[in-house]
Amino acid sequence: MAARIEVAVNAEDVADARRKAQALRARVAGKRSNAKVEVDAGALKSILKVVDAVSSQLPRREKAVRGTKAGKATVLADEISPQEAADILQMSRPSVMRLIEKGLLHPRKVLSRNKLLRAEVEAFQAVQTRQQRRALSNLVTLTEDYDF
Repeated sequence: MAARIEVAVNAEDVADARRKAQALRARVAGKRSNAKVEVDAGALKSILKVVDAVSSQLPRREKAVRGTKAGKATVLADEISPQEAADILQMSRPSVMRLIEKGLLHPRKVLSRNKLLRAEVEAFQAVQTRQQRRALSNLVTLTEDYDF
């Protein structure tokens, strides 16, 4: 039975970890997945502290992947494939893969497959919908101002 560790983080810790993670993300952008990158221990500890705090809040619902030995590879119940994400976002699978390459979606590798959190995909969709509505509202305002 796994012990549950409670980790307390405050807003300052989260902001610090976010800055360091963004700097780290910029350093690894465009690098191959097997490229070595040096990270100072302070930055890594800060990021890991926040990751531990967040992951301790997530539910531990897991199911085994079909055809694998128990404990080898697991897929969370709320993880989806890039094709399922494409269906939710009403776009093509290659478009989802471009969003992953740009760092807008964050997959997890299970064996050789990418898996995305359904909540992250739905949050991305909500943000995109808000931006589209805001742009459409601005366009309506402009057309009313200039009588198009």
